[in-house]
Amino acid sequence: MIVDALIGLGLVTVLAVGSQLAARRLRLPAIVVLLPVGFVAGILTQDVRPAVLLGPLYQPFVSVAVGVILFEAGLRLSFDEVGSDVRALVARLVLVGVVVTAVGVAGTTALLFDGLGGGVAVLIGAILVVSGPTVVLPLLAFVRPEARVRSLMTWEGVLVDPVGALLGVLVFHAVLSGAGSWRPGAMLVSVAVGAAVGAVGFVVLALLLRELQETGPRQIVPAVLMVVVAALVVADLLRDDAGFVATTVLGVAMANQRRLDLSAAIEFQSSLVQLLIGVLFVLIAASVSPSDVRAVLPGALALVAVMVLVIRPLATAVATWRSQLTVRQRAFVAAMAPRGIVAGATASAFGLQLSQAGVAGADHILPIVFVAIFATVVVYGLGAGPVSRALGIGGRSGTLVLVVGGTSWARAVAVALKEAGVGVRVWSGTRQEQEAARALGLTADRGRLMLGSLAREAELEEVTEALVLTPNDDFNNLAAAELRQELGHGRVFRPSPDPERGDLAPPPDEAGIIAGEPLTAAELGRRFERGARLVQDGAGRDGRPGPALPLFVVTPTGRMRVVTPAHPPDPQPGDTVIALADGEPVGVG
Repeated sequence: MIVDALIGLGLVTVLAVGSQLAARRLRLPAIVVLLPVGFVAGILTQDVRPAVLLGPLYQPFVSVAVGVILFEAGLRLSFDEVGSDVRALVARLVLVGVVVTAVGVAGTTALLFDGLGGGVAVLIGAILVVSGPTVVLPLLAFVRPEARVRSLMTWEGVLVDPVGALLGVLVFHAVLSGAGSWRPGAMLVSVAVGAAVGAVGFVVLALLLRELQETGPRQIVPAVLMVVVAALVVADLLRDDAGFVATTVLGVAMANQRRLDLSAAIEFQSSLVQLLIGVLFVLIAASVSPSDVRAVLPGALALVAVMVLVIRPLATAVATWRSQLTVRQRAFVAAMAPRGIVAGATASAFGLQLSQAGVAGADHILPIVFVAIFATVVVYGLGAGPVSRALGIGGRSGTLVLVVGGTSWARAVAVALKEAGVGVRVWSGTRQEQEAARALGLTADRGRLMLGSLAREAELEEVTEALVLTPNDDFNNLAAAELRQELGHGRVFRPSPDPERGDLAPPPDEAGIIAGEPLTAAELGRRFERGARLVQDGAGRDGRPGPALPLFVVTPTGRMRVVTPAHPPDPQPGDTVIALADGEPVGVG
């Protein structure tokens, strides 16, 4: 028994993380890989099935995991990023969307599935109102729509989860006890209890973090996790599933305070949440049998078609009527409503309990919801990119190089890359340097490294590589280290540090040093003062670059490769080599 549990836990962990790594490699939403992997694993072995692996601990584990996920999502909801008009739209989209979706899904389910029972159909409608940050946020990060649409859909995706969970609890108890137990006011009480517990949790956590930031910063992460779990448990003990409201309110409150630095906690939470999402999706998918799916597949696919083509567009049209959103923005919002982990978790819990109580049709709840989750994620996940491009509201795709530094030679590098077909953005400290960069046709702004980690993550979302080109070796060292945390190693480059200068010793054997020979920032500045310039040489038929010192290679598709000691130029026919050549002054601005 112990060996089987150990095998099951190890297998679930490997599948959860491995599926996410594979999805990243394939450039797919992680859930598109997680669900079929978990489903197949549940067919091949009993060890990963929740009832066998965790038994009675499964539902408490799901509640705690979802609570942590909603807290982390709440940390992304900053009021500063949302205008008053968007806040009103969020409220309308959540409230109207819940009503229209619940009624539409319940009615469609009742028509498509004979003998299901009205109560079960209503419960499925309540479960499928939720969308959730686990699927919405990765899709928004992939599509990168304009800020207004992104804010609207982020807030909707996060807030609809606890609202939908509470609605599901209300309907569940009504079905379990009979229609006479339906009390809409009970939902408002649960919201109030959850909000109150979340507010108390915020006060407790703020006091704890204020002390720990001064005396024990390494204890911030466990303190945050402790308070989040405690708020969830206390709220759930007071009212069923009020814990989801409590953790969401706690996260939003922490996101909008300005006295505490949550960088370390946010980074840990993000990593933990990714693991929890993977584990939950694998477990939920493993709990569904092929025979259950086959029994509901035609009707479930028809339900998804109605949800995608009718219900979501109708809910969006009603909620955004007479709003300031453009037709294209409304169309994109209508084309984005994937279902996520809360729908799967509640379906798993409610379906099992109703089946044990002998409610007719309850054994179909999880398979129908499972198909709806997978199908909506596939439809919206694969369609979001093409739809956003067709509507013209998606962010930039392809290579975008961030040039950190505003000196004349840093601007020369940015111009040379842009002329070679590479997307370029410049961060520069002084207004004069920014204006000089803009005069050359470059996008320029102040550096954003000191923003909070979530804001910095959003700021760097479109950036694929960074070149840190200031004259200060110490700044270059620290900035490169920070940027690697966001962009990854092998995507951040800087000039060779001068071993005789600077207050900080550079890291040994540092990767990402520009040029195939030692070329410090100071040396670059001196060469440009003496009239050096950047030249573009097309690769010859033999694949060798022209004369001068090669720095960058740009492919015909605009992809940049940086020449480093470990990676020589090696251009291919059609590539452009940007090299540093001696010559007369050229007045780069």
